[in-house]
Amino acid sequence: MPELPEVEVISNFLLDKIKSKQISNVTVNNWRMRVPVIKNIDDVLKNRCISNIERRGKYIIWYMDNDTAVVMHLGMSGKLIYAEDDRARNKHDHVIFLFSDNTSIIFHDPRRFGLVIILNEEEKVSFFNDFGIEPLTDEFNGGYLQKLLKNRKANVKSVLMNNRLIVGVGNIYASESLFRARISPFRPAQDLKYKECKRLATEIKNILNDAITAGGSTLRNYAQPSGSVGCFQNGFYVYGRVQKPCKVCNNIITLIRQNGRSTYFCNACQN
Repeated sequence: MPELPEVEVISNFLLDKIKSKQISNVTVNNWRMRVPVIKNIDDVLKNRCISNIERRGKYIIWYMDNDTAVVMHLGMSGKLIYAEDDRARNKHDHVIFLFSDNTSIIFHDPRRFGLVIILNEEEKVSFFNDFGIEPLTDEFNGGYLQKLLKNRKANVKSVLMNNRLIVGVGNIYASESLFRARISPFRPAQDLKYKECKRLATEIKNILNDAITAGGSTLRNYAQPSGSVGCFQNGFYVYGRVQKPCKVCNNIITLIRQNGRSTYFCNACQN
């Protein structure tokens, strides 16, 4: 599943390519997504222009000029494909947005865990109401993180991945951030001291920004709308490196399961 950096890269690409464009029509080839696509999506969006595009957590939001928003989530296998010509359609091309200049955005999702919904302003506010802080904002710092972790007995990695507390930090970047901050994923969140929280908040920001600069991490399905893949995976310190030597201390990287998710760490560097 794409995490914050991948979704940010996609959103930035779309902002550059389709902001201010007018939608000519919307074709739906498969209505059965995680939530069924609304039957009148073409009526709602036809001849409307995209006024802005932004990311919230792992969601992509297209703001339309009729006070509605197209909200998308890529699920486990979804992609948004940018086409400048009449590209041959794939059976997994479920929703196609055609623009007045004959370019298009194609929502491609083999596993159909993705989401394409239309929300008005009130519905959008309600939809995102329970989302946590964006980790790349100025407000997210050591002091904020310490308050967030206070009285939370769960392990720190699980707390970092709790979307109601912090959005967008999935399994990959939680593991990598904890390594860079030299903090064990086993540590109870409430036990972290201020200096550790400050270091962790800094490393979360650093690693997310580094991943965005590298175009994200491509492990399985992720690609940018242009078809380009990310390369941040080439710089992983721990994720996916089980039984390989730590790049810092040469200790062997360990893999365990935490709350049903894989956790990679160095038990020499992280304590």
